[in-house]
Amino acid sequence: MNLRLLEVFRAVMQCHTTLGAARVLQISQPAVSTAIRQLETQLGLELFDRRANRLVAREEAKILFEQSDSIFLMLHTLSQTAEELKENRYGHIRVVATPQLGHTVVPIAVQNLLSQRPNVKIFFDVRRSYTVVEKIESGAADVGLAIALEPELSNSVRMIPIASVDMVCVMDARHPLAQAAALTPAQLTEHALIGLEMGSRLGPLVRGAFKAEQTPYRVAVEVRYSETACLLARAGAGIAIVDSFSAIAHAQPGTSLKIVPFEPDIRLDTWAILSKHRSTSRLSTALVETIQQCTQQYLGDAIEQGLLRR
Repeated sequence: MNLRLLEVFRAVMQCHTTLGAARVLQISQPAVSTAIRQLETQLGLELFDRRANRLVAREEAKILFEQSDSIFLMLHTLSQTAEELKENRYGHIRVVATPQLGHTVVPIAVQNLLSQRPNVKIFFDVRRSYTVVEKIESGAADVGLAIALEPELSNSVRMIPIASVDMVCVMDARHPLAQAAALTPAQLTEHALIGLEMGSRLGPLVRGAFKAEQTPYRVAVEVRYSETACLLARAGAGIAIVDSFSAIAHAQPGTSLKIVPFEPDIRLDTWAILSKHRSTSRLSTALVETIQQCTQQYLGDAIEQGLLRR
């Protein structure tokens, strides 16, 4: 059965005249009449009685019209889906991020994306950096987000820069060093430190800074994640040196956590990670762009609030 002929038939049934159907479909009245005759020939049925140049629907036409509703509803839905796919408003995306980003800017970006594209489904996981890369390489995730990775980490992934941030000191606002303009290894060495473990991306960077200054690095508490370090610092367990993303999240107005710059600078590059061997969907591209925008807003707001220095 020809769908175009069926479309003309439905227009005649809805408008009750060939002239009305012609106007709706923006074709000539003779074209409507020809289409109806062709449909009747295809079906081997007379759908209309011809009375004084008018078409009067038979019972067969009424049944066919009713049964065709589901077909055109499905076509309408399919057309809408195609339009939404074109505009990145439909589909799914698998995202994996390290905690520094997964617990800070990525949720903001996800909310922004979904507010504009409510029919999109997002699968979101938070893992350690090496797992993030593995998931992109294996095809288990579409977009990865990680911090402090080497730009040429793998030949099978493409890395897009998001932002660069510093490592900073965090401590309870009542700590004796909380009002310092900046803190160095020499100033920190006699105080209780909360350290990131050697197996993390950031832990060795901090140890390296102390070693370069020939200053002992004495850790009172060792943790895996920056978020844990911030919670301990806020509880007064010591001073932690963490990424700016985590520090900002835990030092919002109304909290007792204070951020103090750390010197020498430890600069951390943040990356979106995509596969080189699979095509990147429009939706994945839209998410990366949204994360870039949200990250700039997140860091800019922190500077305006006085949490970070310019």
